[in-house]
Amino acid sequence: MSRASRPVYIAVVAAVLVLVAAIGTTVVMRQLRDAAATPSTGTQPTAPTAPTGPVQLCGETPCVKLTSVSMPQFKETVDLLADGKGHDARLRITSERGAVLFSSQIATVDAKAITCEEGKTSVCLLQGKDGDDLIGEVFTDDRGTWRQTQPPFSSDAGYLALRDVDGDAIPDVVTTQSRCGGNMPASCTKVAVAVFQATGEEIGCTNSYASSQQVPGWPVVTPQPMQLIECPS
Repeated sequence: MSRASRPVYIAVVAAVLVLVAAIGTTVVMRQLRDAAATPSTGTQPTAPTAPTGPVQLCGETPCVKLTSVSMPQFKETVDLLADGKGHDARLRITSERGAVLFSSQIATVDAKAITCEEGKTSVCLLQGKDGDDLIGEVFTDDRGTWRQTQPPFSSDAGYLALRDVDGDAIPDVVTTQSRCGGNMPASCTKVAVAVFQATGEEIGCTNSYASSQQVPGWPVVTPQPMQLIECPS
């Protein structure tokens, strides 16, 4: 090869190398684009979804929580549930032990219908109207097991409440009862206080008063044990 042709040879070799490099770069770029466009078959992290469960029904419609009562002694929560009109009520009691659900026979309830008192045995009272009377369903927590007292309590003088009357650290059910009798005029307002254990056993009754407002302690009625006598049959 002559001296004059060596530069030309070198130039040709360099041009070939540049062309090969360009082709290689193009191929690599095309492979990268194809890889990005191909969906990955590997496991991909997904966003967490909210847990789902069965919808609690009150009658034929989803329940609405009217109110909750916290009972910190045993870390319990009592939820009063009903449909949108306060019908088909349910009582849901939740604790570290789990949850228990009771159905109520009270026709209509609201957020003020439930009261709970803690004690050696905790007690909840759910009350509502039954015609002209007031009725109350009582639920007791006996050593971690909730039970409903049968039959419900009633007051024909418009008062039901939970009070520890006999001093045993267990709430009792305090009611007012009409003492007008069958021959009294319709304007009669005589009442007495009747007290029962939460399990339904009678504790005793007071003497009669001219009206509910004259009952000692009204409207927080808590008769003393010495004021109680045997209730009339």
